Amino acid sequence: MASKDSILIAAIVASQVAPPFMFSGVAVALPSMGVELEAGATTLGLVATVFLAGSLAFLLPIGRLADATDKRTIYKLALLGFAIATALIGWVSWIPGILLLRLVQGVMSAAIAATGPALVADIVPPERRGKAYGALLGAVYAGLTLGPVCAGLLIRVASWRAVFFVGAALLMLAYLLVALTLPSRWRRSTQPAQLPSSALIVAAVSCVVAGSATLRSGSLGIGLLAAGILLSVLFVLVQRRLDDPLLDVRGLARHPIMRDALLVQLLVYMSAYCLVFMLSIYTQVSLGQTAQTSGLLLALASLLMAAAAPIAGALSDRAPPRVIASVGVAAVLACTLMATQLGPETSLIYVAGIVVMQGLGFGLFASPNMTIIMNSATARTLGVASALSAKSRALGMILGMLVGVVLISAKLGDAPVEEHPREFNEVVVIAFAVLSGVGTLALLISLFTGRRAPAQPTS
Repeated sequence: MASKDSILIAAIVASQVAPPFMFSGVAVALPSMGVELEAGATTLGLVATVFLAGSLAFLLPIGRLADATDKRTIYKLALLGFAIATALIGWVSWIPGILLLRLVQGVMSAAIAATGPALVADIVPPERRGKAYGALLGAVYAGLTLGPVCAGLLIRVASWRAVFFVGAALLMLAYLLVALTLPSRWRRSTQPAQLPSSALIVAAVSCVVAGSATLRSGSLGIGLLAAGILLSVLFVLVQRRLDDPLLDVRGLARHPIMRDALLVQLLVYMSAYCLVFMLSIYTQVSLGQTAQTSGLLLALASLLMAAAAPIAGALSDRAPPRVIASVGVAAVLACTLMATQLGPETSLIYVAGIVVMQGLGFGLFASPNMTIIMNSATARTLGVASALSAKSRALGMILGMLVGVVLISAKLGDAPVEEHPREFNEVVVIAFAVLSGVGTLALLISLFTGRRAPAQPTS
């Protein structure tokens, strides 16, 4: 790779730290924000949900726009927009204004997710992409790990507003770094805007996210979730009838390598996110650990992901990436099987072993699977492929959360979890039994994909 390209990749990788830093750091800042602004739990939930809705709903439209115009320009504008919105949140004390700015943050996050991996694919030849994606994902996991730690420190010495000001500074630094090294190549789009399809997918995803976030509230959450599913089905049916669709559903169905890699990614993220969700509650309710101890324990997984992803990415340039990804899936499956043995007397060391296995497995899986997805795309659909990858990750996380919420609601109803540790422990065992089945399916699909996939990337 030429030295100029190496500098471009380094700039893109470095810029990937700031967005996840803000995403994970804000979660720590929400309680302090609620106290100062006198916001209740529902409002604080909206602060998180609005961001997630924006970041997931706009992925495909932005990915399509990036392919039709210029991924570089959109990436730079997204970093700049994210920085400005983040700085403004630090100044605002009006909840509706904060919610609007969080939506802007989410849309900018979608643009970064839809263009970052696609830019790497534009610059790096297929046979060397594994190392680049490993570094990129390592930066993402580093941001996720540092976010809560730094946010907690900033809140202690200053206030929740400092989290947004520091995040804005990091994002602005990332923008300047990319702006100075990545020249734009804007071109006028010759493709139709696909506004009806874009509106349909935005509405569908927004309903799914809102329904998932309010599922325990009863009929409203169920209704929104059902509406989201129906709109998603309608979106697929509409795309199948269009000559130039927003998402080529028929082409994806004929492309088993990308399709299966996306499905495996969804299943693995579903398993991993539900595991984190359940372990966070389990360590505090069943084992009596503090929130700080629980947070540090779970942060170990992100730290191991950040360390393992670059190594796995480099290995996937030397060996078939689906083999390395399958090893990662097997490790994630192993940790869910270990988790089925959790009980009220389980040692913290055993739980730490589960977290370590998950972190290593996830790190081994993520970058090789990203390589498979992006190497399966053509040059003119890299933005859409990148958006699909991000969407499958986010949908997997939502499904993982739904598994946990549905099982807890079915067993405990509206009763506080901390008042029923024995019943919650039964939920934990059931949840990880379900996740073990999900992990087994993911491993079988991954191995089957491996037998069909070529040994080296071809596009």
